[in-house]
Amino acid sequence: MSYSTDIAKLLTDQLSRFVTLNRHQLAGHVANLGFWMAEVRHGLEVLDGYGKRFRLLKKGQEKHVAEHHTMEFELDDPCCTQGKPAPPRKVADIELKNARIGLCEAARRFLVRCHREHMIDETVLRTACDDSGIEFDPADLAGVRRR
Repeated sequence: MSYSTDIAKLLTDQLSRFVTLNRHQLAGHVANLGFWMAEVRHGLEVLDGYGKRFRLLKKGQEKHVAEHHTMEFELDDPCCTQGKPAPPRKVADIELKNARIGLCEAARRFLVRCHREHMIDETVLRTACDDSGIEFDPADLAGVRRR
């Protein structure tokens, strides 16, 4: 896990929990919908920006190692084992992709539940999805009674 996938998972879990709440509890989170959708957008930006940040991280470490002739020692045998530090390990693309899919799906389910409970209208749901780059399926609205 990495910071990027950790914060996406934390937010995914939170939004997934909201979908299971009683209506009165859900209403409290709808009152903060702007905050939660800003968190979703931030989480997606963190995931989407990982590749660029990793390249900068790797380049910065390599530059420091070259300029300072950095050597790494094994902690259990510091006098005899030394070598060039290993490069940083990249989070697998599939982990980032899965975190993104999970976060988008959790946000969409939260918005759909809010709409089904008549706490947000369709325009708010569609705008929130569009603003966050979340795919919206009109079938999600099937069976929602108009008030």
